[in-house]
Amino acid sequence: VAGFYDYGPPGCAVKSNLQAYWRQHFVLNEQMLEVECPAVTPEVVLAASGHVERFTDLMVNDVVTKECYRADHLVEENLAAILADPMLSPEKRLHLEDMRARLEEFTPEQMGAAIVELGLKAPETKNDLSPPYPFNLMFPTQIGPSGAAKGFLRPETAQGIFVNFRDLLYYNGGKLPFAAAQIGQSFRNEISPKQGLLRVREFTQAEIEHFVHPEHKEHPRFSEV
Repeated sequence: VAGFYDYGPPGCAVKSNLQAYWRQHFVLNEQMLEVECPAVTPEVVLAASGHVERFTDLMVNDVVTKECYRADHLVEENLAAILADPMLSPEKRLHLEDMRARLEEFTPEQMGAAIVELGLKAPETKNDLSPPYPFNLMFPTQIGPSGAAKGFLRPETAQGIFVNFRDLLYYNGGKLPFAAAQIGQSFRNEISPKQGLLRVREFTQAEIEHFVHPEHKEHPRFSEV
């Protein structure tokens, strides 16, 4: 199963040192508030943040084998190969470069049109591809034995910080600005895990959120940003 890695003794040591350095550099030196929140997140939290509706990538299937592919990766790889041709006309190059620049914003219909225009097929079998459709990258789960309470493995660590904002503000004496940090596991059901440890389905994330007063955005180090 792709997208999961075990760390041996050297990997654990390197990862532990990196986390300690990150915590010292940011959390301790900057006097941030650190939290540790559950990886299982109730659906209502992720619905409010927009993840239930919009945390998606466009996917296509081999119509025969049902193998899954991330649509933008197929298009991007094909565009790179075409744009490497020095004999490509200026007009065609401009059009394809514009397509590549807007790829992440494409709707399913626009992505489907790009796949048809480029004549893309399934990489291994050369079979036709299905129309692109959104695939939510979160791992669903149930909370409790009845299954009535739905949840997800968190796709990022930020939501735990936001949910605890009121308590963090209280802990900070009711004063803004302040920053909160969290180091923990995040989970994303990637369509095509690749690039070694850069695109995996379970990973450690270190995240910081800064909170400032909307009308008084003072901070002693704003001038350094």
